[in-house]
Amino acid sequence: MAKKEITKKQFDFLEHELKYLETGGVISEQEKEKMLGSYDVKDNLSFITILLSIGALLLGLGVLTFVASNWIYLNKGVKFLIIIACLIGVNFAGIKWQKRFPKTARSLHYVGILIFGAGIFLVEQMFNISINFNSSFLLWAIGTVFIGYYLKDVFILLFTSFLLFIYINGSIFLDETSYPLAILVFIPFLYILLKKFDYPKALGFFINALAINTIALFLMEFVPKLDFKQSNTIVLSILFVLGIILAYLPFPSKLQSTTHIQGHTLHGITALFLTFEFSIWFPIAYFIFLLYLILKGSLTSIVIICALIFRYYIDSFDFLPKSLTFIIGGIMLIGFGFFFENQRKKGGDFNEE
Repeated sequence: MAKKEITKKQFDFLEHELKYLETGGVISEQEKEKMLGSYDVKDNLSFITILLSIGALLLGLGVLTFVASNWIYLNKGVKFLIIIACLIGVNFAGIKWQKRFPKTARSLHYVGILIFGAGIFLVEQMFNISINFNSSFLLWAIGTVFIGYYLKDVFILLFTSFLLFIYINGSIFLDETSYPLAILVFIPFLYILLKKFDYPKALGFFINALAINTIALFLMEFVPKLDFKQSNTIVLSILFVLGIILAYLPFPSKLQSTTHIQGHTLHGITALFLTFEFSIWFPIAYFIFLLYLILKGSLTSIVIICALIFRYYIDSFDFLPKSLTFIIGGIMLIGFGFFFENQRKKGGDFNEE
């Protein structure tokens, strides 16, 4: 059986409880050690890691600002050699120190990532290379994703996702002639890495968000070109259905909770906008659907209902007393609270979805 990874806090709690059972004669020392041996402690952010990461950021910025301040006094050959030398130097030092000082080595790779990104923009400027702003971020992301894979570093892949957010949104909103088709190759690759890294929650959340962002932007870009009369309604409706699908499709267990919450959030946000597009039948049907989800133990649905109440509260200024709106909302929330407390006493299950 593979060892399960838990946090240091969880391990300490488990060790304390098992020691209590050992003291009480319930289990032997050998049994306690065998149980503890079934777990591995995750590498959480330590003071040293934070210190080195900040140091890497400051070092990278220091090198870049020094080079930038003296840039005009250097010829192209020297400029290019400085960029290459810094890039090779910090990454070589990182590889050299990987075994003896792994955390310091990793911070040097972080510096290398910053230098690599700055080098892309400086080389473009230096040789007057005609490339749009967004493609530069794509090149930066390509470099970082390979370093992240080599180091098995979740934070680097999170940074890669951030770069891709800039690439795709910039391509759609700032450069209408450039369609970010490269993202269609990048996203499946990121999901492959997500599986290899055993589905860390933060990375899963950002990759899912990037995928949803990509789908939304492509719909916003291409649906209006089909000359439909209500293209905005079509886009919102497709995203609404996508949210429902994400909320209920089976996913790997470590990714399922995150994806389901994102699905509920997506259909909740799009539903609020669709209440302005459709007649009263849609909000009524959606409200009944949310009540059903709450009866199934969905806590996220309560938040969506609160947003729905607030949306209609804004529209009620002219014809509904403000106090009555608060009373209705308060009664509903207290009712939900009573229902969940009653379910908990009966041993009912709740989930964050």
